[in-house]
Amino acid sequence: MTIDLTPYLTGTGPKYLAIARALSEAIRQGELTPGTRLPPHRQLAETLGVSVQTVSRAYAQAEKMGLVQARIGSGTWINALDDAKESAYLRGHEPRQEHSLIDLSIAHPVCPPGHHLRFRQALAELAEHASPEVITANRPIAGLLHQRERASTWLTTRLGVPGEVDDLILCNGAAHGLMLAISTVVQHGDLVLTEALTDHGLIALSRTLGFQLRGVTIDDEGVVPEALDVACRRFKPRAVCLTPTQLNPTGATMSEARRDAVAEVLERHGVWLIEDDVHALLEAPGRTPLTARLPQLGFHVTSLTKVTVPGLRAGYLTVPRGQLHHTLPRMRATTWMATPLVFELAHLWLADGSVEDLAAEQRRLLGERQRHATRRLGRHPFVSRPSSLHLWITLPGAWRAEELQQHAEQEGLAITTAVPFMVEQTPPPRRIRVSLGAEPEIARLDEGLARLAGLLDEAPPPMMQIVY
Repeated sequence: MTIDLTPYLTGTGPKYLAIARALSEAIRQGELTPGTRLPPHRQLAETLGVSVQTVSRAYAQAEKMGLVQARIGSGTWINALDDAKESAYLRGHEPRQEHSLIDLSIAHPVCPPGHHLRFRQALAELAEHASPEVITANRPIAGLLHQRERASTWLTTRLGVPGEVDDLILCNGAAHGLMLAISTVVQHGDLVLTEALTDHGLIALSRTLGFQLRGVTIDDEGVVPEALDVACRRFKPRAVCLTPTQLNPTGATMSEARRDAVAEVLERHGVWLIEDDVHALLEAPGRTPLTARLPQLGFHVTSLTKVTVPGLRAGYLTVPRGQLHHTLPRMRATTWMATPLVFELAHLWLADGSVEDLAAEQRRLLGERQRHATRRLGRHPFVSRPSSLHLWITLPGAWRAEELQQHAEQEGLAITTAVPFMVEQTPPPRRIRVSLGAEPEIARLDEGLARLAGLLDEAPPPMMQIVY
């Protein structure tokens, strides 16, 4: 028979998975009914413009999902989906759904059960003692004064961020803080410089706000000062967005000497700095932010999300003196004010030392996972920091990053290539980013690292390049 799956196909993910999902949706909508025979592999491949092998993998995936049944000598048929079959499928041990993948792809702090308990205990304490102001507040827009005062003291004494309480805005996470900072000084069409590989959130912001983003050469300490100087002279940027500590995805971290050199370039050109310092607490105390060297030009952004629990989206934006009145209208327009209850919990944890305790615990947990990864993957070159969320792995031999990502998914692993972090359309580096925090159980992480090591030790399948 001939079937048309085109209306149900999506443009994301491997093609074989897209076809399997399209079959599922066609069945759900009644387009394909139980007992229907599907077209032969070659016929459907010609219809969809894919390889026969892709269709074979799609049918195999659909069979694992319980959607179809392959009968030797008579083809592939749509199943009747009853509850018993669905229950058996859900009890299966094979990774059949995307949520069952071992996640080595997302930037996520380690969040063991003790963190959950601590969060619940803090909420219970707030339930007893939170002031009425936290419940009824709908201004000031920059955040409640006692929350800003506590945060300002902590930012100054712990991170070395310049400024007074009147220079601080509480925002809903670092991504929100970056958006506020950029939109304060950058207009539609303006040019902004950043690292050649940078956080994908900044790339998304450039598309959302309509500014141009250009990458600058990086090395193992981040942006190269000489390259930044050349780019500032050539392109006359409106602002420069940099991550001096644990740059995503490479983990590059600037020494104090590198920070001095970068700050000197920015000051000489008089260009606005927007510093993403979200990973500051993943490093031991002692590093001074770029903003401290450029208090009249620097916007500093950080948050507690990467070092406490992911649900605590408490972000802090420090603006140069005299810029607050430009930033506050953007705060009102995007969220009115940051959620007071979130910052009351952050206020409590800053006051009782929990933030520092959790940051130290996060560094310890990530250090343990980094050592674990070294034991599993030590045969393959990678760079990382002792307490980084990620590894930045160089691929061996004939592997290409997108091929490895696809093959890893078949093995039940989610990993990330360099493509989401690339500012410009150049050939991607033969690297993958492997994240260590998303899986709460060390045994599951170890299983994922073992599978990845096995893939890296192998050559890619010879037909890999025509599968997708």
